Amino acid sequence: MKPNDSVKAFHDFAAAQGIDLNASTPREGIEAMLEFRTAVGCAVCCNDMLLYQWGSYDWGAGKYFELNITRQFIEAELEDDDAISQLSLTYKYRPSAELESLGASNCWEDGPSEFRQFILASDSFIKVADAQPDQVELIHSYV
Repeated sequence: MKPNDSVKAFHDFAAAQGIDLNASTPREGIEAMLEFRTAVGCAVCCNDMLLYQWGSYDWGAGKYFELNITRQFIEAELEDDDAISQLSLTYKYRPSAELESLGASNCWEDGPSEFRQFILASDSFIKVADAQPDQVELIHSYV
């Protein structure tokens, strides 16, 4: 897989597991992204890693609480920032006092099993793991 193909590849991967990403919960989507990282390599990458992040943000379309997992690719044949792209899966929820109280933070992968344990035990994940989001966004972009 090449990074530019990652959106389709991830949709296909999730569908093969019976997951419709557009109707998924964070538990389904984040678990799929963790498995996708292991199952689907990247032919042109020399490095890739995962980022888990959460917080309440307004990017110009109103404020939402966001729970996100991002796979970052670094392509071997490109240089500097041109080599870095990301596949991001974001679950968006209308803000509430309970979600606002979670603050905002992130965690970069520090080993597959520890990373999964961190996500599954985090308050941000536990609060919305099985809740239907208001929006689900899956995008690939260069930084």
